[in-house]
Amino acid sequence: MVDMHPLPSIVEFTKILGTIAKMRYYATAIDLYTLMEYKGVVPFTVTFNILINCFCHMGQMDFAFSVMGKILKWGCRPNVVTFTTLMKGFCVNDKMLDALYIYDEMVARRIRFDDVLYGTLINGLCKSKIGKPRAAVQLLQKMEERQLVKPNLIMYNTVVHGLCKDGNINEARVLCSKMIVQGIFPDIFTYSSLIYGLCRAGQRKEARELFNVMIERGEQHDIINYNILMNGYCLNNKVGEARKLFHMMVERGEQPDTITYTILMHGYCLIDKVDEARNLFHGMIERGLVPDVWSYNILIKGYCKFERVGEAMNLLEDMFLKNLVPNIITYNSVVDGLCKSGGILDAWKLVDEMHYCCQPPPDVTTYNILLESLCRIECVEKAIAFFKHLIFERSFAPNVWSYNILISGCCKNRRLDEAINLFNHMCFKNLVPDIVTYNILLDALFNGQQLDKAIALLVQIVDQGISPNLRTYNILINGLHKGGRPKTAQKISLYLSIRGYHPDVKTYIINELCKGGL
Repeated sequence: MVDMHPLPSIVEFTKILGTIAKMRYYATAIDLYTLMEYKGVVPFTVTFNILINCFCHMGQMDFAFSVMGKILKWGCRPNVVTFTTLMKGFCVNDKMLDALYIYDEMVARRIRFDDVLYGTLINGLCKSKIGKPRAAVQLLQKMEERQLVKPNLIMYNTVVHGLCKDGNINEARVLCSKMIVQGIFPDIFTYSSLIYGLCRAGQRKEARELFNVMIERGEQHDIINYNILMNGYCLNNKVGEARKLFHMMVERGEQPDTITYTILMHGYCLIDKVDEARNLFHGMIERGLVPDVWSYNILIKGYCKFERVGEAMNLLEDMFLKNLVPNIITYNSVVDGLCKSGGILDAWKLVDEMHYCCQPPPDVTTYNILLESLCRIECVEKAIAFFKHLIFERSFAPNVWSYNILISGCCKNRRLDEAINLFNHMCFKNLVPDIVTYNILLDALFNGQQLDKAIALLVQIVDQGISPNLRTYNILINGLHKGGRPKTAQKISLYLSIRGYHPDVKTYIINELCKGGL
């Protein structure tokens, strides 16, 4: 076609480009445009819009933005579709600052906005990684104030969900009230988001009340609502309430799915009723439902918690038989279970299989479990040697937990100098010690009667802006009392009390003894 004389019109070329793009052959469309340009075909705005769309779908946002230069070079003018396509591309590719820049450009050019463009920007603000639902609320307010485009239910639902996901349930409820005032009434998606937000905020009673309001108003519940509310109950150890909801769901003709059963299984495992979880697992299969990896992971972790590793291994084998691919959580649960039940050699064998075979490769959690198991059986020397081997031979990138395990192991074995060296090495690697790290070292310093160093470390904690916790408080007061420094203990007690840290009963008694000079 590009070799025809005379050349077909740009309209024909653009139609072909659009068809190729709709078929999702984005790279082919870009290549065809390049050939068109080389052959002297003069593009117009629609052609460029298709080109921008292709680059956006391929995640090549720099190239997409550079097309704006081509538009101006060829004497064309960008239109609403140009800006909307670019904005959507930036939103989808988590480049919200660039999307907002395009928005400002459109405002400056007085380009009329439509509901698609506003919906695109609101969706991006709420669902991008940076997540700015509050900015989306402000955008809704601007839309209402300027009466440009009337916000619709989809826009409100997007913002309500974003606020609930961010834990801003009160703001979400206020927005719902404003929505109703505007004559837009909540639907099942609005209610689902609010129930999720209330459960996440620990407001289970309010979530259940809202759920009941839906029933009273004749709103049709879907399985998502039931699952959200059941999960909220289970995470707060209210499995009995979740089970009642499960039965209500069945009575109202809603069929539980794999997620429903898995949520209940998780709830039972959280309250140490792994056999109830197993019964649900088998009940799910009897109903013709297929357990997924999450279902297996819940039960495997439950078995391992009670050192029933044989049953966990049987489930792992069952996953292979059913062509379910275990993930890293599955393997880490089994490795942890083996280590804690005395099967450390089997755990090491499994980790080697993960490393050398076609399993998911071990991650930092896997190796931390092995390091912790070595320290638990007081093989600190082997743990340190293994730690060095991992760094040099397997490109292991340790995290704060890795160092905390080794520092704790050294301190428990009275190898304080090695613990301090590990602490310094950790800081050298730009890993920021947490309060757990400092508590381990403080406890070891007090036990070693190195009181001045312990107090100096406390000063370091405060200077670095790390908040001491109750464990820190107890270590300090107990350590100073045992070290014969009751007045110092009293001063530190007052210092921490002013900052909102209060002792437990044991420390309180010791502190009262300190006040009496005993």
